[in-house]
Amino acid sequence: MQNTPKEWQVIQNIRSRVQRHNSHTIVPLGDDGYVFKNFSGFSVIAQDMMVEDVHFRLDYASAFDLGHKSLAVNLSDLAAMGANGHLAQVSLALPKELTESWLDEFYRGMTTLADRYGVEVVGGDLCASPRGLVIDVSVHGSCETPLTRKGAQAGDLLLTSGPLGLSTAGLQALREDRKTLFPDAVARHLRPEPRLDLVPQLQKNASKVHALMDCSDGLVNDSLILTRNALGLHLFPENFPLHEDTKEIKGETSAYEKALWGGEDYELLMAVSPADRHLFPTWREVGQFTESLGMFLVHGDGKEEITTFKGWKHF
Repeated sequence: MQNTPKEWQVIQNIRSRVQRHNSHTIVPLGDDGYVFKNFSGFSVIAQDMMVEDVHFRLDYASAFDLGHKSLAVNLSDLAAMGANGHLAQVSLALPKELTESWLDEFYRGMTTLADRYGVEVVGGDLCASPRGLVIDVSVHGSCETPLTRKGAQAGDLLLTSGPLGLSTAGLQALREDRKTLFPDAVARHLRPEPRLDLVPQLQKNASKVHALMDCSDGLVNDSLILTRNALGLHLFPENFPLHEDTKEIKGETSAYEKALWGGEDYELLMAVSPADRHLFPTWREVGQFTESLGMFLVHGDGKEEITTFKGWKHF
């Protein structure tokens, strides 16, 4: 029997889990680099890192959950560019207490999501970590028309593709050990769904989409990026799409506050002219961009300016 290092066997196990037949593959996973035939349109690349005890905790996130989520957050960035996903590279810094069976479950969670969207894991790296798990994923996709964060105009409506605040509600349920009471919220936090299902609609109406991004850091903080410090924004709390779990779970923050400041919903935010609102009938109108600067919550005939900003801060 050949005396191969254990690392080689681990890599072979990963390869057998993730490798797929891909008509674009020229040199498959297993060489010094993966070689592929370019996809049509423009290439789109995105990358996100997740760090234990910063982005997740292993006492409530399973290996399967983390495999799913670490790919999902990257595919969400592709969706926010109006792109479909094709390839992923995955690098892990692993603490010694994580077993080979944990690693297999991680890639099972990742490939279960990847297979739904025709994405293949084609490389990456493994190394030891002295202090906690680090997950770094990059994805390669393509689109015919890139959709960007820039381009919102005064008078445009701010639309969202789905519920806001649900992931934050799920995190609260996990922290309070009430996950069985709020299963949809917990699922949104642990296994978010990238809105790649909306890419055909977005590409069909690409000329009408003035700006687009995914909602990962909360409605207020992400909407500020869309204003580009050149526009104001009126938000309509009574029109926020709130899931029942978000409304029912009680705590220090209300359902509306979870929608305003909570992150990791990975729904899409879009700026579109009121004249083109009808092209996106399933999206919810949550605000409108204005010429005058400032961000306001509009309640009936009154409005309240947002002057204190909360939510996630990396540094």
